[in-house]
Amino acid sequence: MPEKKNRCLLLFGSQTGQADAITEEIQQNSVTHGLEFERHCLSQVEKKFTLEKETCVVIVTSTTGDGEPPDTALKFFRRLKKKTLPSDYLSHLNYALLGLGDSNYTNFCNAGKTLDKRLEELGAQRFYPCGWADDAVGLEQAVEPWIEGLFPALKQFLSLDSLNKSGPCSYETSCDSIHCTVKLAENTEGVVQSEKTEVTNVTANGHSSTNGDPPNDSVDSKEKQEVSNGHNVSTSELDVKSVINGTESLERKLEDVLLEDTPEASLRKSVQPLCDSAVTVPLLSPAYLIIKYDPTESVVDQSPSPLNTSTASNISNATIISADILTSQDAIKKTLKLGLKLDSDFSYQPGDSVSVYCQNEEKEVEMLLKRLNVLDKADCVCQIELMKDTKKAKAVIPLHLPTVSTLKNLFTFHIDIREPPKKSVIRQLVEETTNPKGKRRLQELCSKQGMADYTKFIRNPEISILDLLHAFPSCQPPVERLIESLPKLQPRPYSACSSPLKIPGQLDIVFNVVNIPEGDGRSFSRQGICTGMLDKRTLDIQNIGYQESEGTNGKGLQLQISARSNQFFRLPVDVSVPIILVGPGTGVAPFVGFLQHREMQMSHPETEDQVFGETFLFFGCRNQSQDFLFREELMRLQEARVLTELFVSFSRVSSTEEPKYVQDNILKHADQMLDLIENRNAVIYVCGDAKNMAKDVNQAFMTILQEKRGLSDSEARGHVTKLRLGKRYLEDVWT
Repeated sequence: MPEKKNRCLLLFGSQTGQADAITEEIQQNSVTHGLEFERHCLSQVEKKFTLEKETCVVIVTSTTGDGEPPDTALKFFRRLKKKTLPSDYLSHLNYALLGLGDSNYTNFCNAGKTLDKRLEELGAQRFYPCGWADDAVGLEQAVEPWIEGLFPALKQFLSLDSLNKSGPCSYETSCDSIHCTVKLAENTEGVVQSEKTEVTNVTANGHSSTNGDPPNDSVDSKEKQEVSNGHNVSTSELDVKSVINGTESLERKLEDVLLEDTPEASLRKSVQPLCDSAVTVPLLSPAYLIIKYDPTESVVDQSPSPLNTSTASNISNATIISADILTSQDAIKKTLKLGLKLDSDFSYQPGDSVSVYCQNEEKEVEMLLKRLNVLDKADCVCQIELMKDTKKAKAVIPLHLPTVSTLKNLFTFHIDIREPPKKSVIRQLVEETTNPKGKRRLQELCSKQGMADYTKFIRNPEISILDLLHAFPSCQPPVERLIESLPKLQPRPYSACSSPLKIPGQLDIVFNVVNIPEGDGRSFSRQGICTGMLDKRTLDIQNIGYQESEGTNGKGLQLQISARSNQFFRLPVDVSVPIILVGPGTGVAPFVGFLQHREMQMSHPETEDQVFGETFLFFGCRNQSQDFLFREELMRLQEARVLTELFVSFSRVSSTEEPKYVQDNILKHADQMLDLIENRNAVIYVCGDAKNMAKDVNQAFMTILQEKRGLSDSEARGHVTKLRLGKRYLEDVWT
């Protein structure tokens, strides 16, 4: 059968679902351009597709770990890495590639850049410039223009310019015909920028500026006239109830008052020039799910099963058998250490992480279901089905949603209700908002022109869907639409801070309990989803030497976990190699596991006669008496000569002579560090905050090379890069 002229393969490699969602958006928008995408996960290589048989492919891939491909793409990457492949192996292939990453990490978009380089080495050719999306500033800032330019570039490549010229670009308008001219330019960092001229936009009063049919605003003509004249909304809005501060008393407020409660821009209100500008809004995703309730059945016991995961490891059960608070009562942050009893089939090594499957807070779920007017159905058994007449192409029920469940179960265990709503979600909310001013503000927040406001008022303060619904009381979305559009609740990773050699069958994790205050658009205070859950579950057993025999019948002490192997962040195979460990705060966690592992190796009959390399640990915290984590354990390990030297810095100590941060302490011991790196082949490990600490530590080692060896900035940078490539500078960092 001859290949369709308008067909293109669409592939994604996703760790948390971002790349998956982006390719779904591309596929959805492609229909209006006369294009047909066949979409697959990269894990389906050789099952659903083979690059050797393709001529046109679009790839979206994320980066995880230390610049590695996502778990689902490992097999795909391995196949392309084979050295036996000839240089013209993919000479028939034309491709476009979008990489997702975070510039807070050293190897920004490394998986995508590695793939791009390898495809080029194998003879493949780009028909459209690569895009590199940065989660540090907002993926959408690069993703949206890249997608806008993709369609015309693809149509030109496939010689389909004559097809669907009347169809819209990636932004919805209400005109009868539109044609977009796209000029592409690639900046120095490779992010595709696009300039677009459009005939039709949404004007400042929320209506279309063309002579075509008006948009379906879900408001009658009287309300349209009122918003156009700046007058009050209809009297029906007087009945709107706004839930403020969760379960507090309900306040009756006119939404216009809420929208104008500040002279400055806010979540609810924009200022000039945005408020007077025409805006373009994303395509509206077609509805495709329906929920059927069975009022004759109800369930009392809610459980997370079944859980679907994209991780390479299986899900195991774990029991919390100990809980200790490592910080004082007056510390700024509360730090917990949990001991987990593992299933017999669970294995790990020091340096690995464990993913903890969490659940949304019960009261928060109840508040959301109440706001959606379905709280009375929360425990009703319901069935999720596809709409028979949906206009969504190739619609399927998302894999993370059980088809038979309850609303409470869905919103507790399967759907992330905390992640800031994407623009596609806000676009859906526009359709369900009756207040014209609220509708207009939501249009702005999901528009191309409102990018800065979206970042400032939704993304940065981490506004949740519930916060957004509190802010816009006249928005009444059907619960099905949120189930369609809200993302999967992902497990949270934590570094192991123990060694399986010391206590077989047990793993320890350490974390700060995250507290998020009310304000900046957040309608109520909250804890982190996972750290809050763990904190609540362990309140009864903290600091009392809890033993398994004293309470494992407690239902709240059970967890579901999966292993996250870190193949590079491991102790050297050669035990004689010196190691430099840099881990302030909870970043010290994996190094406690390293040291305990070394301690057991040093006493093991098979290795006790070997010469072990020296170990140097740089630890930092705010105050010696408040948050010096693992103080007793580190002192013990130093006395046992497992830890050669411990360098500690306290950032809240007023002394100007002592180093304030770990990078200051590294510079203080510059000669010793240089000797270890240059003459003794030491391996450097860094764990902790990627946004500041990791960059400062990297700069500290570069400064040592510049000052002690006389290298230029570029030479020092290149030297550190060589250490990284040689796996002698390893990071396990997070934002």
